[in-house]
Amino acid sequence: MTSKRVPRTSQGGRPLPDYNLRMSSLARNLRFALRMLSKNPGFALAAIFTLALGIGANTAIFTVTSALLLRPFPYDNPERLVSVNSRDKNATDCTLLRFELVRDTNRSFQSVAAWTNDNLDLTGSGEPMQLPVARVSPSFFSVLGLRPQLGRTFSEEEGRPEGKPVVMLGDSLWRSRFHANPSIVGQTITLDATPQTVIGVLPAGMQFPFMEPAEIWTPRYFEFSVMPAARLRMGVGYLSMVARLRPGTTLDQANAEMAVLNQRYQEQNPTMPDANSERTMTADPLRDEVVANVRGKLFVLSMAVAVVLLIACANVAGLLLSRALARRREIAVRTALGASRGALVLQLLTESMLLALAAGILGIGLSWAATRALAAWGAGQLPQGIPVSMDLRVLLFSLAVSIVAGILFGIVPALQLARSDPNTALRDEGRGISAGRARMQMKNLLVVGQIALSLLLFIGSGLLLRSFVRLLRVDPGFDAENVLTMNLSLPTIKYAKPDQQIAFFDEVLRRVSTLPGVRSAAISAALPLSWIRITPVLPEGQPDVPLPQRPFIDIEAISPQWFQTMRVPFMQGREFSDADDAKAPKVVIVNRSFARRFWPNENPVGKHIVVGRGPAPSEVVAVAADVKNKGLDQETQPQLYLPFKQLPWSNMNLLVRTGVVPQTLASAVRAQISAVDPDQPVTHIQTVEDLMNNSRSQPRFTMLLLGTFSATALLLAMIGIYGVLSYSVAQRQQEFGIRLALGAERGEILHQVVRQGLMLAVEGIALGLGAALLLTRLMASLLYHVSTRDVTTFAVTAVLFLIIVLMASYLPAQRATKVNPIEALK
Repeated sequence: MTSKRVPRTSQGGRPLPDYNLRMSSLARNLRFALRMLSKNPGFALAAIFTLALGIGANTAIFTVTSALLLRPFPYDNPERLVSVNSRDKNATDCTLLRFELVRDTNRSFQSVAAWTNDNLDLTGSGEPMQLPVARVSPSFFSVLGLRPQLGRTFSEEEGRPEGKPVVMLGDSLWRSRFHANPSIVGQTITLDATPQTVIGVLPAGMQFPFMEPAEIWTPRYFEFSVMPAARLRMGVGYLSMVARLRPGTTLDQANAEMAVLNQRYQEQNPTMPDANSERTMTADPLRDEVVANVRGKLFVLSMAVAVVLLIACANVAGLLLSRALARRREIAVRTALGASRGALVLQLLTESMLLALAAGILGIGLSWAATRALAAWGAGQLPQGIPVSMDLRVLLFSLAVSIVAGILFGIVPALQLARSDPNTALRDEGRGISAGRARMQMKNLLVVGQIALSLLLFIGSGLLLRSFVRLLRVDPGFDAENVLTMNLSLPTIKYAKPDQQIAFFDEVLRRVSTLPGVRSAAISAALPLSWIRITPVLPEGQPDVPLPQRPFIDIEAISPQWFQTMRVPFMQGREFSDADDAKAPKVVIVNRSFARRFWPNENPVGKHIVVGRGPAPSEVVAVAADVKNKGLDQETQPQLYLPFKQLPWSNMNLLVRTGVVPQTLASAVRAQISAVDPDQPVTHIQTVEDLMNNSRSQPRFTMLLLGTFSATALLLAMIGIYGVLSYSVAQRQQEFGIRLALGAERGEILHQVVRQGLMLAVEGIALGLGAALLLTRLMASLLYHVSTRDVTTFAVTAVLFLIIVLMASYLPAQRATKVNPIEALK
């Protein structure tokens, strides 16, 4: 007699909804999955930790990516904010006249603001301090839609030359220097010997990632501490612009208008240095300006962590396949009792999802720690002013990654196990040869994939390593050892005249040079490896073209002792002397690159160069060796050196070569500066070796990150190889026992197992090399003098992988040789 199954009903007699049945089935699957995992905690912990590494790495990099690329800026309608850029091959700064043209005549923008960074001395309320200052047009805060926490923002009248000197304070300065005094609004502070009225305080934590940090804000954007106002109207590029698009105006429309305004500027100002035909003016999304230098690196790192996750999934899939051997009888019994293949797959996937979600929770914890480490360790490599922290978007991403990972590593073992023939499984009690062979082939494919992906990452790390090594070997053209640097920015009110600036630095050099332990001292406008100013020049023998069409060249103001202090050799000619002052004929020293470009087959000494607008040419008195003037990873550009006394500047860097550890003389040098002017602050005290290390910090940061991911991937891949060979040895115990019983040497068994591992390695390496040839071209912008197809890196990495695989294969092979033939044949 058969019974007919009656659907369960509610109290009203109607069938229960399907979702109740589904929820009941899901709960039953979850309980069973928990029991199964709890029976094998070692397997569960290994799988969870392996997956957590991949999920955590992906979540950490996505946290940074989300903060920089996806999270809106904390301004009103940030999608309408654009950066207005004026560019050519020489510079990207905007002139005062360009800003005024865009501000007064554009129709695309609701409002436009200009800004530049400067340094001013704060005196009169405690120890003198040199502070970073932002010079902004009065519309700056309204463009961004920001309001102060105290007081008000600037008015249009205060943004004119005759306006009242006023400033706004950053929150950190207000708290540290003025003790968060709420009545600071209306009080007067002294900046560069000029009284300024405080009218407001910015909100706490308010930073601007598109500009350098500032602690004081002033509306006198038409001034610059190192240049007279008249010079700023002669075409000096020093400003940047930010604007807000009008509602309904597209970026393409704004760029079309910028092209028209650029043409108008060139026609109205034909003698300006930036009126050349190569100069363009465009409006670009503000975010693009902020992340331009990190977008490519984030893409490479995101690809790297995705590879790590794939390897982790393959590793756990291999563990599940190994575990399937012990569960074949269980699955066969459930199938014989009526369980459908769909139900079995669902049950097995439930176990996989539990592992993945547990790994996701651990991965979030790991990513939180990794993100904090990234924010601290890579502080100088990421755009400033953008908080990098976890939010709902990151948590949802981690959940999605966990779910996808659970499906990726669980689906293939689940399908293969559910397809097992119950009759064979019950008859052979878990020793089915065909099923074992199928699982073995799948595990082999997973291991080959892991090796290929790991090799891809290792080749990328190897390329970055070779690039960094070459960067370490770059000759900067000077001797960086035992040179101390510090910045001195003189207030333009107190040291308004060139003679005053010259007298100050002369006295400082005289005093510092006599200190015990000091071998020589000099000043320069730019620090080593960097540049400050460019100007159009007309070398002798070149066509006399209008100013905008002349080549723009780096110029550097230095004291006579600079070449001696930095140990830069001369090719020919003489050094500057104290006699090369404002009353003497103008002289200049060129570097070798300048001489090669303009006088390739002539003697440059005695030639003349018209520098800037000056009608009187300067005589070349020497040719100096090239030094890196754009950074260690950039080719040296043509450069001119001018005597400081013929090109005085208020913002200079002091360089002191010592016979002792440079830092030990910092206090003595500062004391001598204070003896010349007690109100003069000293900032940016560091060594030239520090400067060189800082210039390498970004490639070092990227290399170490990718290297960490590569090492993780390699470890997972080696675990995968060890696991698959151990599984193979377990599957072939009978075979090995029979062969040993028939007289086979144990060395033959060892050789056979190791050969199996090496064959997997060769297949994986072949795939990895092919993938690397295609994908490493994406890293071209990150490499210095290293090809993306560098033969040495590819060859060494492949050989290294073979050696590591040989080591990972040896332990299972050694175990195979210890099989007892009698036990194996029972």
